[in-house]
Amino acid sequence: MPDIWDDQTFLTSKEEILGTLACWVVRQSPYIIPDNLQEGLFEFWGEFDGNDNDLFADITFFETNCNDLRGRIRETFEMCTIVLKWNVAKLGNVFVSGCHKPEPDYNSIDLDALARNVAHSITLEAKYQRYHD
Repeated sequence: MPDIWDDQTFLTSKEEILGTLACWVVRQSPYIIPDNLQEGLFEFWGEFDGNDNDLFADITFFETNCNDLRGRIRETFEMCTIVLKWNVAKLGNVFVSGCHKPEPDYNSIDLDALARNVAHSITLEAKYQRYHD
């Protein structure tokens, strides 16, 4: 594993996680905007650390590393019924090869990849800022 994914910690916030999650949900969705995007983000926000859904609460910074962040995001997905539905194709999953792109109704969002992409994006940004500030 490259050094960039080591256990070195960095600061992040719920807001950064939520914004990065929104970015990657849209990027990975088979639709332009996935069903219930806003509701799924609110649900994730409330479940992430057990706080209420107050978007105007104080910004919550905490220290983490890439692997712990990925795990925490993935665990939170399991508590979010709307997010879990993003992983289910509307008409059933089909085999996908590198040469075939299924119709959107036969596709879904891979939640493991989603958690990894969010954690990696935040980690890369934190490491870039650390070495270029």
